[in-house]
Amino acid sequence: MMKGMRGYAVVIGAMVLAVVVAFWVMGTRIAEIPGRQACTMEAKLCPDGSYVARTGPNCEFAACPAATATSTLAIGESATINGTTIGVLNLVGDSRCPAGAQCIQAGTVRVSISVNSYNSDFTLTLGKPQVVGNATITLVSVLPPQRSLQQTIAPSDYRFTFTVVPKPTPSSDASAYNSGVRGTVSLGPTCPVERVPPDPACADRPYATAITAYRANSSTPYIIGNSDASGAFTFSLPPGSYTLAASGGTMFPRCSEIAVTVSPNAYVTATISCDTGIR
Repeated sequence: MMKGMRGYAVVIGAMVLAVVVAFWVMGTRIAEIPGRQACTMEAKLCPDGSYVARTGPNCEFAACPAATATSTLAIGESATINGTTIGVLNLVGDSRCPAGAQCIQAGTVRVSISVNSYNSDFTLTLGKPQVVGNATITLVSVLPPQRSLQQTIAPSDYRFTFTVVPKPTPSSDASAYNSGVRGTVSLGPTCPVERVPPDPACADRPYATAITAYRANSSTPYIIGNSDASGAFTFSLPPGSYTLAASGGTMFPRCSEIAVTVSPNAYVTATISCDTGIR
């Protein structure tokens, strides 16, 4: 019996030794990989109270989370949140399931807001972030809760809570590129009936709105800017392929997306057309 136990102990000891040797060999091979280094266990305090560690091949601190600000507003009120001015215009719809009822879907709340000096309104849906200008705006909560079927909520009783996260530019030296895109955003038709010859009073008019540039095959905004009162915009971009998307309204205006290719040391010209829906 003792010889059997000793045999088991020898086998287990051999297995443990083999595992230790394997880990030592793996560690030695990793250490031999050129450029591989271990980052120091430091942490940086971010403005929101969280911490980030060093990471990546150069052991740089990871980016801090973007600062988030919150404000609760009633219909007709406005506030400036993280540099973005929001005004609550009206309740578009409240389809939340009434208290005590059994609903197939939980429903949602949609509210119309104005943002900064854009001449188009934006409709936010509860819990769905929306990029407007250089910020991401989210309607995070609505009070009061939905009541029973026999009760209605007066528009003046609603309180909408928004968060605003500033959208940083992808590179602090973006303006240093000697390439990019220039163009205009136009809005039309402006008259219900086209005339021959065209009526100058019915010509398309410039449109000031937010424009987002996406890298080809990417859904993440690369840079966000605006067209001015004359409809003109300029983005300094590194060479590559991009999609430009202008912000319209809830239904109209509806703006077409434009694909552009930026060449080295050159600016490409683009024209974005927005449909007013007038027929």
